[in-house]
Amino acid sequence: MKSKLYIALALLASVALTSCDEDAQFRGELYKKVIYVLSNTDYTFEAEHALGETSTGYVTVYCGGTEHISKDVTVQLEYDDEAVGKYNYINYDLDESRYAHELDPKHYTIENFSVVLKANSPDNYSLLPIKINPDGLSPDSIYFIPLRIKSASAHEINPDKQYVMYRVLLKNEYATMKNTTYYQVTGVETRGSDAAGISITRIVAPVSKNQVRFFAGTTTYNPTTVTKEEIAKLALMATINADKSISVSSYSGCEVEQIEDPESNFCEVNARKQYVFHLHYRYKDTNGNWVEMVENCVQRN
Repeated sequence: MKSKLYIALALLASVALTSCDEDAQFRGELYKKVIYVLSNTDYTFEAEHALGETSTGYVTVYCGGTEHISKDVTVQLEYDDEAVGKYNYINYDLDESRYAHELDPKHYTIENFSVVLKANSPDNYSLLPIKINPDGLSPDSIYFIPLRIKSASAHEINPDKQYVMYRVLLKNEYATMKNTTYYQVTGVETRGSDAAGISITRIVAPVSKNQVRFFAGTTTYNPTTVTKEEIAKLALMATINADKSISVSSYSGCEVEQIEDPESNFCEVNARKQYVFHLHYRYKDTNGNWVEMVENCVQRN
């Protein structure tokens, strides 16, 4: 009887010791300080930058753990020359037409690749500023600034979260690349002597501070699969002038003529604070035929 009691006590003691070990391990993991950089699951971080100006975006460096750091930690980042290639291989394989690009250094400035996590700061993070000048970038391309943590003066670096590819997204007053911008278009399409009412949803992309791109007539496209050939054939550009008049022109190779009349080719803001483009133009379709368009294009919120 006593032997059974001793065995039972021994088992209880073993369970207690095991529980204590697990608790200690849990506490160790909970309070462990680890340095990492903020990114999405594919190591990207997206930020909008307005065309026509230089603006500042930020890469965020964190120190994980439930307790605050007790001394300043200096974290050094560096350029990662392999990240974009890996991204392209994983996402697009051999389809080079869709490859992301490393942003040309002429479009950005990083003055200092070091950040300091301050012990006397209430925050567990620090920001690395990046000055971006997006003018001249294409709305059809993906642009990255690939970075990684090189070193930290204290604590471990999380090997799975030491990378980030900072993606520059274009925007202006009239459209953004963060989310696809749509305009609801109504009007009249005339082919030869045949006129017909139209109602379509049109994608509009930012090109410069006061310019947007759209496809002529009732043509629609998928921004993730559109080809350079399709853009060359049917893409037009609307330039919103200082007096809110609009100049319609070819974006690449589509032949277009603006038709002037008092009630067309200007921009206004409606009662719902949406931009409205009133357009009148004619263009040559892919068969070489002239198509005349009278359009009211209302920005969708």
